[in-house]
Amino acid sequence: MDLVNELAELAIATRLKRLSERLSNDVSKIYKESDVDFEARWFLILSILEKEKLLAITEIADYLQLSHPAIIQLVQELEKKKLIKASVDKKDGRKRMVSLTAMGKKTLAQIEPVLRSIKAENKKWIDSASANILDILTELEQSLTDQSMYHRIKLNILQQKPGSC
Repeated sequence: MDLVNELAELAIATRLKRLSERLSNDVSKIYKESDVDFEARWFLILSILEKEKLLAITEIADYLQLSHPAIIQLVQELEKKKLIKASVDKKDGRKRMVSLTAMGKKTLAQIEPVLRSIKAENKKWIDSASANILDILTELEQSLTDQSMYHRIKLNILQQKPGSC
């Protein structure tokens, strides 16, 4: 019995997280077997820093639409691995600015063949499904941008109260 599948709509967030963890764990295993000290969860931050060169932690969080605490945790991990460096912003001492180190650039170059393979296999996997999950996710994300789940549920609860319109 798979309770998460059985709960269907009530467990959609858990189901998405479970799928994400499976994919991330498999990719991290590939990195380890390739003798690269790298975790799949680090990729987005290194990728954005490769593109943008220097960003504040808040800018990274906004760019990736992830929580500020999640970005801080990832930045700390990446600093320990010496893949990025963080410094105080010269204009605003409250901001921490983040950039790739030489080791970070070297690591991105090392994982490039793995990234090409990941992209190709993800494409095959997605194409094998009856619907394109990327298109569906885009639609669902836009729908939540238009109206958050919080507001949807709140409105539903208010409409169920006796005496409400």
